[in-house]
Amino acid sequence: MRFERELAASLEKSLRARRSILLFGPRQTGKTTLIKEVCARFRGCLEYPLQLPSVRTKLETNPETLRREVAAAKSREPVLVFIDEIQKVPSIMDVLQYLIDEKQVILIATGSSARKLRHGHTNWLPGRVRVEHLPPLTWKEHGLVRPDGCDAAIFEDRLLYGGLPGVLAQGRTQRAEDLHSYAALYLEEEIRKEAVVRRLAPFARFLQLAALESGSSPNMSKLAGDVGVSHTTIREYFQILEDSLIVHRLSPGGKGRSAVLRKAKYYFFDIGVRNAAAAIGHDQGLLTLQKGILFEHHVILEALAQRTQARFSYWRNKKGREVDLVVERGSEVTAIEIKATAKPGDSDFAGLAAFRAEEKCDRAYLVCQVERPQRFQHAIALPWWQLDSIWK
Repeated sequence: MRFERELAASLEKSLRARRSILLFGPRQTGKTTLIKEVCARFRGCLEYPLQLPSVRTKLETNPETLRREVAAAKSREPVLVFIDEIQKVPSIMDVLQYLIDEKQVILIATGSSARKLRHGHTNWLPGRVRVEHLPPLTWKEHGLVRPDGCDAAIFEDRLLYGGLPGVLAQGRTQRAEDLHSYAALYLEEEIRKEAVVRRLAPFARFLQLAALESGSSPNMSKLAGDVGVSHTTIREYFQILEDSLIVHRLSPGGKGRSAVLRKAKYYFFDIGVRNAAAAIGHDQGLLTLQKGILFEHHVILEALAQRTQARFSYWRNKKGREVDLVVERGSEVTAIEIKATAKPGDSDFAGLAAFRAEEKCDRAYLVCQVERPQRFQHAIALPWWQLDSIWK
């Protein structure tokens, strides 16, 4: 099964305009496949897959090798260079800056972790590259645009197995196995081999608990006690998940006096990976047991994937009233509450009503499973598949 990625046309347009690109995204979101397809539309390309030890060692030993190979390939036009997993050899960034400044290369590179680049004082090529992010499949890419354009099975599959293209191309049994392997591969490749933590066992336990609490504001002290490490270590563990693009951090927002909660929320980047890492599986029963949690992830992750020019946060006041997503675009503030219900009632709008009473709010929505939009006193109940209409 092949999925068309919406980002492909934009990447090609940038490269033809001779703009270099850094494409970040978690493992297995399809970055390499996407870039290979885009690069195939050009006359030639120098590829450096840094997953291969031989290629990685060559550039680590002497980054100038890249400059000499570009010089040998160069004609009148800049050379298109594709570097896969660029974070594995951050030392080549200075050479790339020179080549870009001299208009000898157009760079397109992928990264599945920002840890080395962020914490190693690495040259990020500021002002020289366009930074993009590739999430798992968006709803449109997965065929989840309208209710008459997808069946219930596709929707349920999304809640159980997430949106990694390689996973969704498999049968259900193989999907579960692949997702189970994802967490193990992450621990092996990103954590153990890169020596990110001294002891792998506590981090593995933390990963499971963090997945179970995905979508919440975790109690760091309780997690520290459950894992058997310090409160500070738990915060470092969450930073590792952020740097390796496993979780999204959603900060608290609100300017009113009653906005009290100042702890971040964390969402795993993919529902299927979250379910596997939490060791709760992918059986149909999960749709009943965790319907609200799964549906909230479904909507939040799509909002983040659409990458509108906006600031995202959440809000909760002293009385416990909460709004799942606050979207600020310029001076406009939109409040979004997310409920899995198909029959919203007054209680479903309590958080939005409190937000409107205490904060600036231009528009308010309850994103849920109604068939058509419905206007209530405090907000519009909106079908989840019409989420993108909020940004238009």
